[in-house]
Amino acid sequence: MQYLKKEVKERILCAAMEEFKQYGYADASIRNIANNAEISLGNIYRYFANKEALYLTIINPLLEGIQQVIEKDFVFDGRTMKEISEVLVTFLMDYSDEIIVIRKGNSIHYDNFMNYIVKVASTKVREMMTNAFPQIQSKIQNEHFYDVIAESFLTALFKILHPGDSKEVQERNVRELVTFYFGHMHDRFNHFDM
Repeated sequence: MQYLKKEVKERILCAAMEEFKQYGYADASIRNIANNAEISLGNIYRYFANKEALYLTIINPLLEGIQQVIEKDFVFDGRTMKEISEVLVTFLMDYSDEIIVIRKGNSIHYDNFMNYIVKVASTKVREMMTNAFPQIQSKIQNEHFYDVIAESFLTALFKILHPGDSKEVQERNVRELVTFYFGHMHDRFNHFDM
């Protein structure tokens, strides 16, 4: 009986991460993964039953890791809007590859991830806006307002992260979007009379 080698499995996982990041789950090729891991195609199946099993081995720790970071680091009490935007930029830069893999993955995992992160972000956006602009509670009547803002913001963020872009380009793109959504909030709500 031949034992599975940890270093071979790690090479497969690294090659698979890159393949899923580049091509998404649907278009990822097990053959490419084997070639990039420098093993035979048949050898992959000694470690993983199929592409889905390989994908789940990669995606589950990514989802868990991102959820832990969000729950631990996304504490906005007492922070300015600029400080909050820096937390978001840092998070997105630290996890841009993982977010790309999740976004390009199978739709069930992406939908579950989006539902989770929109719920968290909606709560944080409400908290952030209420702290910065207490008068907002009397101006916003739509009960889904914060969910819509969170979902549209996150969808836009995830769409601007591209595997071919440098970290500098990604960071600039994220800062532009954060500024568009949350810049000059004070002015916006001073003119929010309907």
